[in-house]
Amino acid sequence: MPLLNVNSITTGYADMEVLTDVSIAVNEGEIVSIIGPNGAGKSTLMKAVFGLLHPWQGSITLGDRDISRYSPFEIVAQRMCYVPQVANVFTTLSVEENLELGGFTLEKREIDAAKERVYELFPVLKERRRQKAGTMSGGQRQMVAMGSALMLNPVLLLLDEPSAGLSPKLVDMIFERIVTINATGVAVLMVEQNAQESLRMAHRGYVLANGENRFEGAAKSLLEDPEVGRLYLGG
Repeated sequence: MPLLNVNSITTGYADMEVLTDVSIAVNEGEIVSIIGPNGAGKSTLMKAVFGLLHPWQGSITLGDRDISRYSPFEIVAQRMCYVPQVANVFTTLSVEENLELGGFTLEKREIDAAKERVYELFPVLKERRRQKAGTMSGGQRQMVAMGSALMLNPVLLLLDEPSAGLSPKLVDMIFERIVTINATGVAVLMVEQNAQESLRMAHRGYVLANGENRFEGAAKSLLEDPEVGRLYLGG
């Protein structure tokens, strides 16, 4: 049984359908990358998985639990956390305060242990734990956002465009951290415009186009598929 199973969902905003009969799955311990052109519905899919939108048709399960109608709060309680593309840190709060808010359901001793786990993954955050998040570089803010999501020790981490707006050097650093997070046993579902790099680090991938499944398979196979390359990888 997949850890996450999105089964033939159709959804959108008000009366505007964005996703039509979309299916994806994430197995335990995987990195799964979702790629596709702008407007393909990638971020809408992530919002549906995290309960910010509900499927009009189809279902979403986490393990053996149907979460199709769950709120984000209920989903977090099932140990799935989400890092949106924008507005993903509290800019007026310090790094440490952001992390503590990320662990809002934990007791004090659990918060301290969770912070230490995050600091092991992102040593720069420990060095700058008193610094306000809004004064940090884009790459450091992204680390704060991911660290906050990791405070609750999720089984599945959702990342929406983690490399957006970052320099190539910082993109490499963030991708390296994602691989490190995954190596601790956290499954990752990632939407990413940097399609080639995201597929290189992923186990499997999905290509969305016009709100529908277009291609899916092992990430290496998608990278080597000439049609995927021509249409979506600039090859």
